[in-house]
Parts: sequence; C-alpha cells; structure tokens
Amino acid sequence: MNLKKSINDIKRKVVRFLTGSFKNKIGNTLINNDDVKRILICRPNHRLGSLLLLSPLVQELESTFPSSEIDLLVNQSYAIQLYQNYDNVNQIIELPKKPFLNIIKFIKTLVWLRSMKYDLAINAVMDSSSGRIFTSISNAKFKLVVDNNEGKKEKHIAKQVVYSLRAFLPMIGVRTNDSILASLDLRLANDELIQGGSLVYDLVQNAQPTICLYTHNSGNECYTDKWWLNLYKHLQQAFPDVNIVEILPNEMVSKIGFRALVLYSNDIRKLAAIIANTDIFIGVDSEVMHLASSSLTPTIGLFSITDTEKYMPYNEGSVAVKNNELEINELIVLIKNILYPNLNTSA
Repeated sequence: MNLKKSINDIKRKVVRFLTGSFKNKIGNTLINNDDVKRILICRPNHRLGSLLLLSPLVQELESTFPSSEIDLLVNQSYAIQLYQNYDNVNQIIELPKKPFLNIIKFIKTLVWLRSMKYDLAINAVMDSSSGRIFTSISNAKFKLVVDNNEGKKEKHIAKQVVYSLRAFLPMIGVRTNDSILASLDLRLANDELIQGGSLVYDLVQNAQPTICLYTHNSGNECYTDKWWLNLYKHLQQAFPDVNIVEILPNEMVSKIGFRALVLYSNDIRKLAAIIANTDIFIGVDSEVMHLASSSLTPTIGLFSITDTEKYMPYNEGSVAVKNNELEINELIVLIKNILYPNLNTSA
C-alpha cells in the first residue's frame, strides 16, 4: 500500500466533507451584463494541463462580459505566459505551491484577496475543494461555487464549469451565451507561429505534411516502447512522404529510440508554436497533449488509465483513443482521415 497516497486520499475526503456545505451566492439580480466589471477565477493548481483547461472558461467570460477584467487565482506556475495574449486577463494571483512552507506569503495573499472586491467569483473545477474554499472566502457579489446545472451532466473538466456558468447567470439576471463552447486556445501570436514554422522547416527541409509524436508516459498510461515502435513502423509504411518528428520531454528520452527527427524546447509557448506548425499530434494523455490541443493542432490523445470523457482533446479534428479499443491499423486509418479529410480512406 502507498502510505502517501492513502494519507492524501484521507485528507481529500476530510476537506470535501468540510466544504460540502459551501453554496453558490446569488443575491440581488443585475440589470445588464455590463454590471459585471471584475471577475475572479479560482484554480489553485500549478499544473500546465490544469491551467490550459481554464481557457474555454476565460473565453466564455470574455464573450459574455467583454468589458470585464478577469483575475486568475492559481498556484505559482506558467499562468502568466499562458494567458499573456488574453486582453481581458488583468492579473495572475499566485499562491505558493507549498503553503505550509511559505505560510507568511500564503496568509498575505489570502488577506489581499479578501480585500479585493469582485462582481463574480468562480470555482473553475466543480469538485475542487480548495477552489470552493477560495471562491467562498472571496469578497464577491456573486459566487459560483458548486455545479448547479442539473439539466446537463457534463464530465469534461473544461466544459463542466462553462455549462454550470450558463445555468447560473440567468439566476442573477445576466443574459447567457448559447454558442458552441470554445476549444483550448493559447492564442499564439503571428511572430510566435512564424518562429515555430521556421524551426520545423529547418528540421524537415520540405513542405510535406508533418506528424508530431510525443511518446513520453507522464504517469501510468500503458503505452510501451514496443507499442510505440510498432506504431512508428506503421506510420513509415503508411505515410512514406510525410515527415515524422518527435517532441522530447525534459528527461530527453524516446520510446522509439530517437529514430525520428527530434525537437525540444523548455519554452512553453515556443513548444506550442512548433506543434502548431505540424499537421497532427499523437501523444498520451499529458500536459503536452493539452498544449497541442491549445495550439489548435488536430490531436489524437492516447488514453489507458485516465477518463477520456473528462480530459479528451476536443478542438477541431481531435479525438481520444483507448489503447485497448483500437488496433494499430485502425489508428492508421484515423490518422489518414485527419491528414487527408477530403479522401475516402474507408475502403
């Protein structure tokens, strides 16, 4: 038994019990959408994927309240870089990753947060106990703390809060949005895309389509070296005129033994711009998979352990695949359909 995991599970259950009584705050209704000037999103987390999954909510708030300013409450992280091209994002409020080791900074941040006045505060992940706490203690007129969208049970972690927001806003007199939900979007600038394109072209030296692989398993996803090598050989046979490049992780390891051309960057936005200049990304459920989706590149997310409905990429052309539900040959057909959407590959 993993003692640390057991202790963390107990801590989570205790916190969930203590925060279970926290409720949404409605109060007096508003006259129009322009009355919402300042918004707080609470997502006390530092992981890249978790922060990228906030972008559909931020886009929803921008379209609903175009004149508003949005603050993000997160743990120390990449958030400033990720949202630097979002004009409505006003400031990133960073909590220390380990509050008990930085208790003075943690308390100062809480006191400062409590002193700020917001029109609307939102817990970005409905089952996040820490998000419930910070949303509840914020000084906001209206608070979306828990899921109130009984009519639509959405599992995807990026979509759930948007649907909950759409169900919540009419209760406070706000006209809600009914458009298609936004995809993850890093909003790469033209100069970033040009730089990423140059890096890819300098590597492949041609204008043929490019398949981007990310073979690193960041957790318990069960895709072995043997599986990846088998896929790589099939890709070579099926797409002899297509470039294949591999994005390397920080560990500088490759499950295909560095057989493909390789690219690496520890700059998050540069890495996204590189992926944006490829035609399809294939990788396990990971932070880099969400980064690929945020670059608006068609993404095949490979899942085995984690919940596809909760974390799958859903931008245009993207799909989630379970390793025990699709044979390699079927995956090749799927890749063909994404690379060449106007061709009939069903035969």
